[in-house]
Amino acid sequence: MNNGRFARESCKIIRSSEGATTIDINDVFRYLERDLCAVERALASNIKSAAPLIPVVGKHITMSGGKRIRPALLLLCSDACGYRGPRRIVMSVVTEYIHTATLLHDDVVDMGTVRRGKPSANMVFGNSVSILVGDFLFARASQLMIDDGDINVHKIYAKAVVSVTEGEVLQLTKTRDGGITEKQYFDVICRKTASLIAAASETGAALAGADQRIRKALSGYGRCVGMAFQLVDDILDYAGTEKKLGKRPFQDLREGKITLPLLHALQNVSAVERKRAQKVLAEKERGERDIAFLAGLVDRNGGKEYTASRADDFIRRGKRYLLELPASEARDALAVLSDYMVSRTS
Repeated sequence: MNNGRFARESCKIIRSSEGATTIDINDVFRYLERDLCAVERALASNIKSAAPLIPVVGKHITMSGGKRIRPALLLLCSDACGYRGPRRIVMSVVTEYIHTATLLHDDVVDMGTVRRGKPSANMVFGNSVSILVGDFLFARASQLMIDDGDINVHKIYAKAVVSVTEGEVLQLTKTRDGGITEKQYFDVICRKTASLIAAASETGAALAGADQRIRKALSGYGRCVGMAFQLVDDILDYAGTEKKLGKRPFQDLREGKITLPLLHALQNVSAVERKRAQKVLAEKERGERDIAFLAGLVDRNGGKEYTASRADDFIRRGKRYLLELPASEARDALAVLSDYMVSRTS
């Protein structure tokens, strides 16, 4: 990790009068390269089991090319608070195992067929195996935290797992519900997506022994970043390609999930269009003409643009939390990673 500093030959930081830097997301991932490689090794070694099928299924999804955003945030938050020890690697694995377990369970609930451009685990190994391996990953994450022995960290993740589960159930109850409000939707994604990202960010501070003020600030930062991350995913479902997304576009619509682009559009359409949209959404399945109709509502009523503006709002709010940290290259990297969340195309 270059003794905790950016490699000068690969990342020259130049501050303007406004405090901006010239580093970009590639510099950030070069900075984290050694640590993320250590995380990859630990992900593989900790998934070993007496049941041979568990590592096969676990590696199918864990090693399938995820962005490792959550470990990256944990590593940077820890670095920004002054800790660069080995516990960062362990907690990065904990975070990724919890995230991966939720993906395995999600694909069973949603009857997903593709994940990151590959057949989803439930399609390859069956629903029962996917659920049980997800349970194994939750259990392994808990075991790693117990071995680590820090009750404060365990509390952070216990709270996050409860929140993620609540978010999944709330989302399920709102599927095909044309009456969902924006407030309800934000509550769902805060629990389902942002809570684990907030936990990873706060854990970085907790590992460094930071005080409650800093922990709260980084938790707030992670929550804002997590909200923006999910909102960009919502946009990409309407704007991305199958090659970039690793799944078919409009998958949320096919599953009856009403995300912010459509939610905003429904608030601005005619009564006739709204009635038709609600009828289409209430059906158990939607054909391609139905999908085209709903996607057209989003295009004509600024759904993607509105969602992008809300994502930008969350990123600006998240960056304000970073001002609680002392100036450092790790803090700069967190700001750059924030911007990456809203500029990514996959």
